[in-house]
Amino acid sequence: MSRLTRTLGALTLACTVPLAGAYVATPAWAAGCSLNNPIATGADPSLWYANGKYYLVQSDGAASINLRAASTLAGLATAKPKTIWTSPVGTDHSVQTWAPEIEKIGGRWYIYFAAATDKGNFSDSNDTHRMFAITADTDDPMGAWSWGGKVADSTDQWAIDGTVFSYNNSLWMLWSGTPDGNGGRAPQQIFIAHMSDPLHIDQDYRRLIANPDQLWETSVQAIEEGPEAWISPTGQLTIVYNANGSWTGSYSLGALVYNGGDMTTYKSYTKKSLPVFASANGVYGPGGESLPVPGENGTTWNVYHAKTTSKDGWDDRKIFAQPMTWNADGTPNFGAPQGAQRYNESTGKACGHRLY
Repeated sequence: MSRLTRTLGALTLACTVPLAGAYVATPAWAAGCSLNNPIATGADPSLWYANGKYYLVQSDGAASINLRAASTLAGLATAKPKTIWTSPVGTDHSVQTWAPEIEKIGGRWYIYFAAATDKGNFSDSNDTHRMFAITADTDDPMGAWSWGGKVADSTDQWAIDGTVFSYNNSLWMLWSGTPDGNGGRAPQQIFIAHMSDPLHIDQDYRRLIANPDQLWETSVQAIEEGPEAWISPTGQLTIVYNANGSWTGSYSLGALVYNGGDMTTYKSYTKKSLPVFASANGVYGPGGESLPVPGENGTTWNVYHAKTTSKDGWDDRKIFAQPMTWNADGTPNFGAPQGAQRYNESTGKACGHRLY
């Protein structure tokens, strides 16, 4: 991310240490830098751009899914969330609604989410997590939504963080699961399966394509979750995922690079040996990234969540946006997290940091 690096280097020379709550001084060309990070509070952002708007979906962590819309990424900070779904009680998806993902596939809106049966305590409920979907009734995702059903392969094992993508003229689902009968206990692994349509898996059973086997993935807990399909302009597929304990600064993004061949075979992917996006610059445990978010003038945004303190826990997570680039081999180059950086959204240029 050489342009961003050069920009930040210039600002380092030009800026003075700010007072609490102030912005770093910015050069004259930075007028119009309206994207102020963080853009929201919470975790596991999922964004989709359509109809001239950015749609950001989030869960309340209990039973409801909220959606907000704005014509710019910056505008999401003040857009009013609308509750579009609340799961009914007494079902297999009544509690622990996690990481909803919004996508428009074949002209229709879908939101995929993990949810669980109410077993009375966190652990027992967590063991029942499976993937579900709702569908928008119209082309306006801020309108009404309807139940789409459970989305599962024949093994019907624990599953969270599902995402659907099209590649090689086929539809695929990725998710985080655990070994047969393991419920929500580690290790968490990455699985893939072919789909006949956006609501149905037609693979005979799930296929394992990644297992937490690196020290940076296991130092707190052996976890791989939140897979997303990053497809470059040249067609290179990289599955970006989150690894390690999400409540710690060890949480990071990893990458599985598809090498061609059978997409359901472990051997068709090369795992990067080190994280591709990790704690830095006062940002702790970055992860939960959205699918790539398109911006103006060819900019692609990485929208992710991160902790804002080094203390373990989930309550300090906020959502950030920063530009990314593509490496020569078509894999994503996220650079280092910049946290409370400000940006000119129309150019993708950095303007200076804001203190929390």
